[in-house]
Amino acid sequence: MERITSLTNAKVKFWTSLKDKKSRDEHGLFIAEERHLIEEACEAGLLETLLIKDGEKPYAACPDTYEVSEQILKKVSGTVSANRQIGIVRKPAQNAARERVLLLDEVQDPGNVGTLIRTAKAFGFDSVILSEGCADPYSHKAIRSTQGAVFSMNVIYADLKETIRSLRKNGIPVYGTSLKNAVSLEKIKPAEKAAILLGNEGKGVKPELLDLCDQRIVIPMDGFESLNVAVAGGILAYYFRKA
Repeated sequence: MERITSLTNAKVKFWTSLKDKKSRDEHGLFIAEERHLIEEACEAGLLETLLIKDGEKPYAACPDTYEVSEQILKKVSGTVSANRQIGIVRKPAQNAARERVLLLDEVQDPGNVGTLIRTAKAFGFDSVILSEGCADPYSHKAIRSTQGAVFSMNVIYADLKETIRSLRKNGIPVYGTSLKNAVSLEKIKPAEKAAILLGNEGKGVKPELLDLCDQRIVIPMDGFESLNVAVAGGILAYYFRKA
């Protein structure tokens, strides 16, 4: 096992660069810091490199393991907590969306994006498709919010207009969330094949995307108008859950 102590080491500089989205996109890698995330990444065959503090026992078996100083772990880390190990993880392969899909239109909070990926996994959805304006699903906050679901969920960036057209062409109904001209959720019969479109935290779904949907839907509420997008996504995903 190689030991690295210099903060200026080329590998350390590379690992640190993965805190930035541009580098994550370029190299197809991201950082995982919690123990269970590192272990799950290993089980999924996605753990590329493991950094461990001097004298620690590795969380997971990884051929490319380095013993590093506490200062290096702090430099690579995306948090202020004292990590004893950090995983460098390969992004899962992207596949075409199938029959059960969450569509996210410029959802900007990484915690919401991560929670929606976790929710999609919990209720039997096969894909989460993000518009270009969405938060990065591989940032530290998003990864932590997925609680490992990101390792097995199909997460794609795509043009939502083209995606909605394609889904409908393939017989998959698309339901757009809206407060106007919408049918109450309880009046919709859940279907095995379905795509749910969720919008930006402040602005909701773009009108031009709603116009492409099969149906606008709204969650009935008592004395309140709107919900956090991740909460709304959870209710809708549960309603359309796979039996």
